[in-house]
Amino acid sequence: MSANRTHERTLRSKLADIPPVTGCNMAVALLALPLFALLEPAVIEVAPVGELAIQWGIVGTVAGVAIGGEGQSFVDIGFRRPSWLDIGYAFATVIAVLLVFVSADPIVARLGLPVAEAVGTMTTGVSISVALAGAVTTGVVEEILFRGYPIERLLAYTDSSLLAGGLTWAIFTLAHAVVWPVGNLLQITAVAAILTALYIRRRTLFPVISAHVLVWVFAIMGQYLG
Repeated sequence: MSANRTHERTLRSKLADIPPVTGCNMAVALLALPLFALLEPAVIEVAPVGELAIQWGIVGTVAGVAIGGEGQSFVDIGFRRPSWLDIGYAFATVIAVLLVFVSADPIVARLGLPVAEAVGTMTTGVSISVALAGAVTTGVVEEILFRGYPIERLLAYTDSSLLAGGLTWAIFTLAHAVVWPVGNLLQITAVAAILTALYIRRRTLFPVISAHVLVWVFAIMGQYLG
């Protein structure tokens, strides 16, 4: 018990060592998109292309502060050089994610949980090119903001994969709770765990982004061509 308390105090001490600029930038990375999702339908109305521009603006700001204000490099926010093995990891992850959605569908239906079709894919009222641009944007932006940058910063100061992965996974899940019905949210909770585990395993964004983008592309093509 004493060892557990000592470990908790050590983690709190390490978290307290995070510089203010890093702490603020992590807050922007983890909270800006959820706040935008809350405000967009109720306070402001933004066209699909405008939504994409805002997302790129957020990730550009976070990366700019990390590199210019914190003295980090692209490697420090997750862009380590991938290996050929990462191609296999990316495709295996796509299969795992698709299996989550397929296997969870009957469970969600049996429980009578609310779901929404094509939620988050930006397919309503837009061309397929804009929808595909949305898939790429979602994959790149969310993986940098919710995986690469915050996990790397938390690992640098705490050296705890459990804390870094668990915290970012929880916030990613809560961020999607803003717009996803409960049935979809259960699926995305499992998907987020897979993506987080993949990033911590490989410590490079390339397989994670690739898998994320491909899953959305499959979903979009199913909506337009299915």
